[in-house]
Amino acid sequence: MTNKTESRPLPARGGARAGETMIDVRNELRQAILTGELVAGSVISSVQLANKYGVSRTPMREALRMLQEEGFVTIAHNQRPRVATFSSEELEAVFAQRMLLSALCTSMTVPALTAADLDEMGRLLDEVTAAEQRGDLEAWQEADPAFHNSHTMHAPAAIQSDLDKLTERSQMFRYMWLGQRLTSMDLSMDDHHDIYEACVARDAPRAAAVAARHLATVAITLLARTDPAHEPIAVRQALRLASSASA
Repeated sequence: MTNKTESRPLPARGGARAGETMIDVRNELRQAILTGELVAGSVISSVQLANKYGVSRTPMREALRMLQEEGFVTIAHNQRPRVATFSSEELEAVFAQRMLLSALCTSMTVPALTAADLDEMGRLLDEVTAAEQRGDLEAWQEADPAFHNSHTMHAPAAIQSDLDKLTERSQMFRYMWLGQRLTSMDLSMDDHHDIYEACVARDAPRAAAVAARHLATVAITLLARTDPAHEPIAVRQALRLASSASA
């Protein structure tokens, strides 16, 4: 399996922004990595990016340090920062952890869902479905994470925070290896409807199991398309754990 390493410039931002904070810069850099504007393995020039974003070197360095802690950037001693690259083993580890945390958060959320929550979940499901049918990748990339957040949102904030980090890293894998192609949308749409129906039925164990199954499908499909020889043992074991809890 190979990853692209060529560098792509960030789009112009329209001049200096003296009030930009390191959090703002971190968020924009992370989005650039997730969408492939900054390619996996590419060298990052902090000076160039500081000029591009209209900030000093200090907030840029802090933003890159935060991204390093989150796993999006690697910074070796006396070397320039690089956008992280990942192996099949790392992809599997991230997805297996996300499956288990998603199942936990879903099982804790379903009993607390209100009628308004379910209405919003249904609306988001309609948006995901419509975007997939239209082939509208941009709309899908907004609606799909929002839908999955709707069935995990009532878990404790500390657990949600860990799940959010895993979600962002798994999205990076998806965009890194599938790119901005419509194949990003075709991974088990039926699971979205099954999750919603289980939530409406207040069947927390089933909703949790289907949420884990959905992520397993995504992980196994990604691995099959990029590293067919890799056997996803951890993903399959995480799925068994999530499924046995619903039995």
